[in-house]
Amino acid sequence: MGYINAISYYFPEDFISNQDIIKDYQVFAKQKEKRITADELYQQNWIRKRYQAKLSVTAKDLGNYAAKKIFLEWDIDKDDVEYIIFVSDALEYKGPTTACIIQNDLGLKTTVGAIDILHGCTGFVYGLSIANALIVSGQVNNVLLITADTPTKIIHPSDIELRSIFSDAGAATLVSNQKIKEGINASLGKFTFGTDGSGEHLLKVERSGTRHPADVEWLRQFLNDRHNNLGGRLIMKSSAIFLFALRTVPRLVKKLLEIENLSQNDISFFILHQANGQMLDFIRKRMKIPSEQFIVNIEEIGNTVSASIPIALCDAFRENKFSQGDKVLLAGFGIGLSWGGTIINFE
Repeated sequence: MGYINAISYYFPEDFISNQDIIKDYQVFAKQKEKRITADELYQQNWIRKRYQAKLSVTAKDLGNYAAKKIFLEWDIDKDDVEYIIFVSDALEYKGPTTACIIQNDLGLKTTVGAIDILHGCTGFVYGLSIANALIVSGQVNNVLLITADTPTKIIHPSDIELRSIFSDAGAATLVSNQKIKEGINASLGKFTFGTDGSGEHLLKVERSGTRHPADVEWLRQFLNDRHNNLGGRLIMKSSAIFLFALRTVPRLVKKLLEIENLSQNDISFFILHQANGQMLDFIRKRMKIPSEQFIVNIEEIGNTVSASIPIALCDAFRENKFSQGDKVLLAGFGIGLSWGGTIINFE
């Protein structure tokens, strides 16, 4: 059996307020008049603040910072780590594997395994499932799961909706075959997943890979922008993604409950990918989940992609929300289109 034993996370120093976003939007979109207020922007997604990494800081760097924090905050011996899983939409290179570089950055043993998972909003669930499989199969005892993304680097300042949602962050999670002293110590249950690749165009980073790669003409338009979008540009069909979440998450929860032979009343807390505060509230109301059982921490953080679930889980643990016997449902959904979930148990 695998356990989530410890979580630490890291935010960049710089943050962006709603006022900052509006100011940039007026410049880059050439808007002469103030057509939206900071409060109006907040009402769209329930976010007041999000973090932005410097251009020289990558997702790997954020993940490294989070990993160093987990060793210190939870008194974990880094020599106990036997496998690294790095989940991100922003890998260092097409090759080598970013997790291999992280091994050297963190000074881990050369006997560790190391893989990347190129994934977004469902990435934490995928990483947990692979970590759990490695542990349950007896291959390793301790897996360091790092989830980190820098979405602000692929959003143009004129895309006010996207810029108001996404935030840069890194999280590190230790998954082990046994509990640790004063740890989170939540056991992992079964997993369920879903994929619909026909939705690839609803949320994607254009000009970021081998299909229609960036060319000189495309790049030239960003040369004078401080955000420059050299790694591509994120585009999203917001209404379609909203409907996807409203339809998919209830079905995902239902399936999870069925495979665990539980009812919704058996779940103590629900932690969904922190996509958009307003969206999450629609889902909560549709599923008739009491607000006190539905964890949302997006207001001062923003949507941190693959790091959002572990950050929310860590915050809730530190706030002493969980008690022995609690069952917490974790669910990711988003780019892919993809979705997945599991139920963890505080024994």
